[in-house]
Order: sequence, then structure tokens, then C-alpha cells
Amino acid sequence: MNHLKQALRSALVTHFRIDRGSLDDDTTLFSSGLIDSLSVMELVSFVERTIGEMVPLAEITLENFDSVNRIVRFAETLTSAGRNR
Repeated sequence: MNHLKQALRSALVTHFRIDRGSLDDDTTLFSSGLIDSLSVMELVSFVERTIGEMVPLAEITLENFDSVNRIVRFAETLTSAGRNR
């Protein structure tokens, strides 16, 4: 999942225009206003493409998507569930 973490950091800086200096793995993305609700689907789509798994709509929550670390932890559950099918 290091690949996902690095890809997320890069996308957040380049695509979502978050200042690299204000971003660490626990920085809250939505609740702090760094990413708005219109950008959430772009972020989810990016994660899906990167990990090769679909994110169920019910799982698009602050708990799963409000920081780089939360996204990576959630992605790990998705990819391990995919392997167990």
C-alpha cells in the first residue's frame, strides 16, 4: 500500500492543489475544508483506479476518506476482501 500512499500524496498536491507543506498522512481532507464535496468522487475514482477495486457507495464516508492514512487503511480492507472472494 506504499504505492497508494505515494500516489495519493502526489494527486492531492498536483490535482487537488493542496499545499505539500500542509499535508501529512493524518491531515484531515474534508473536515478541514482542503477538499470539498464536489471533489470526493474524483478522489474515490482515483483510489478505485489505483487499487483496482470498486468502492461501495455506502463506504464513502469521512471515516474512510478523510486522510491519507484512513484511505490506505480502507483500501487494505477492500483489497484483502477482493482476494478472499
